[in-house]
Amino acid sequence: PLITLILISMRLSSSAAFWALLASTAPHVLEAKQAKGLRRKLVATATSECTIMAKEYLAIEGEPHREMGLACELDPDDAGGISGIRAPLNLSPHQRADLMGMIFSGEVDPGVDMLDIEGDEITENKVFDKEVKIDPVVSMGTKVSKAPSAKARKQRRLALTTGDLNMLLVRVTDVNGLVYSDDATTMSDEVFGTGGDPANLKSGLEECSWNKINVVPGLGDSNEVATGVIEVTIGISINGSSDSAIEAAALTAVNAQLGISLPGPYDYVLFSLEDCYGPGCGWAAYAYVNSWNSYYVAEYYGQPGVLLHELGHNFNLAHSGLNGAEYADHTCTMGNPHFSDDGFQCFNPAKNFQLDWYDDSEITEDPRTAAYSNTLTLVGIGEYDNRGGNPVVVRLETGTGADYFVGFNRATGPNSLNDLGDDQVNIIQVEGGNGQSYSQSWLRALLSANQSYAISNFGGTGKTVTITVNSIDISTAPGTAVISISDGTSTPSPTSNPSSEPSLNPSVSGEPSSTPSLNPSGSSAPSTEPSSVPSMSSQPSSEPSLKPSVAGKAGKSKGKGPPSPPTNPPTPSPSVSASPTSEKKGKGKANKGDVFETFSSSAKFICQKHEPLFTTICEFGDAAEEDGICERQGQKCGKGGRKCYFAECAGELEASG
Repeated sequence: PLITLILISMRLSSSAAFWALLASTAPHVLEAKQAKGLRRKLVATATSECTIMAKEYLAIEGEPHREMGLACELDPDDAGGISGIRAPLNLSPHQRADLMGMIFSGEVDPGVDMLDIEGDEITENKVFDKEVKIDPVVSMGTKVSKAPSAKARKQRRLALTTGDLNMLLVRVTDVNGLVYSDDATTMSDEVFGTGGDPANLKSGLEECSWNKINVVPGLGDSNEVATGVIEVTIGISINGSSDSAIEAAALTAVNAQLGISLPGPYDYVLFSLEDCYGPGCGWAAYAYVNSWNSYYVAEYYGQPGVLLHELGHNFNLAHSGLNGAEYADHTCTMGNPHFSDDGFQCFNPAKNFQLDWYDDSEITEDPRTAAYSNTLTLVGIGEYDNRGGNPVVVRLETGTGADYFVGFNRATGPNSLNDLGDDQVNIIQVEGGNGQSYSQSWLRALLSANQSYAISNFGGTGKTVTITVNSIDISTAPGTAVISISDGTSTPSPTSNPSSEPSLNPSVSGEPSSTPSLNPSGSSAPSTEPSSVPSMSSQPSSEPSLKPSVAGKAGKSKGKGPPSPPTNPPTPSPSVSASPTSEKKGKGKANKGDVFETFSSSAKFICQKHEPLFTTICEFGDAAEEDGICERQGQKCGKGGRKCYFAECAGELEASG
């Protein structure tokens, strides 16, 4: 081939045809060298800014959770003229922590904001396998731009969450013939319901949005082998290739086959892969945040709960958690979704507020005002069509970005397969962004009638704001929950003691427990004073968990899903307060010689945004750095971090520095 190329070049070297032939031949030459085990490392210097991208992985049962992937969508000038190429960012632990903190606080919007990489190295270890190396001494704050250039502004694409959404499923075959066994017709039915499948992505999005979304499968042109489905073959093996290399190969193949630059005429594109091989696998699916593409291995492309979860990330939704477990809010599909083909659930109040589906039935209350008190009647999103003038989402403005959201979790209609807290009032708090940007949400309470939840020092005002469920009535259509919200200065005290934490099975005595429990408390004693910091078990789980079983919910078999954390037995006495009582406050490590007070027990507690710390212990037992960074997690306490903990020690402890 090389001799032939030289002979041809003698005739064509002065013409454009020669360079076109060389360009078309080079990728195949590189692939051949890769197939022989040869590696080449190309180094170039970036000439422009890139779009910051983030992708979230959904773990398979028994597999460790993979952290958010950070990447840059390169300018075509830095990607061989190809649009949409995404290269992972090679960052130091501190740079990674800074960028993730900015994303989870809402300071940086993935898919929108830009990173100045001019002069930084772009390396390519294999075909399609690019990486951007950022100078490790540079602060990420100086690299991020909130005002993209005119050129970048034309290229960026915000998530669409209403109207006609055109979607395409790509069935990928690799160079060795690896492709998932379901044929294109089956895939079309599983994703779009074209063959009568009653539970699929199309039905899930349309039902949960009350038809604010209309999913349109494909374009109906000759490229589709089944409605909404095309098939492509990529020139690399999925066994031994990185995620980003497979993405780039699939994007290039689709562009060539359709004659477009993805996403082109499509709003969202889903890619089906045969499986994942090698280190870093163990995920069912992943999706880019605030973007158009998602990826599925094996059978997970056909599970509507998984599909809704991944499209949620495309819609700019973060995960929904409980007690420090990132996926454990099972009132929401952004917690652990249904790992099966038999249905889906919808979203929690914070996610519903962020989406554009219920704008006509959302209200914002500000309990920071003097002598605040109000009584509201809530209707669940399952009966949104029959709501009258009642709200389905109430936002409580804190003035900090970490707002609270209240809703009635009515288990009917599109939300009938809800996994947790059926027909209870759920209270959610976001880490940042006022519920309007990508931010982890946490389930703070599930309340039945005559139960309350108290928020101390609400919005830094020093006031305790209490949410009380006066009544719940599901005998009518719609079912309703009447709640009172008060700062205690203008209304009588709540009818029952406030609960500071959610209880997965509420106490039948009407006195909510102070900590979440998978089993009802057997104690009739009142709970301890509520705390704004959630209490954790002594061994918190950082991994996603399977939903707890709920009595009376038949016909909801599950397939694979992340493991459950250990369940602690009910305790007959109040739990330890989540806030250390030491007078030594302020962020950073303890100083040498500092002596802390004696604590009655050993426990770990999740860090809260703006909560002062005297020291932090990371998930793996390491001490945090001065600025709160857990080195091996790359996450930061007080800035959106999720895996750093307060430390409490039995007995008196002298800090070693």
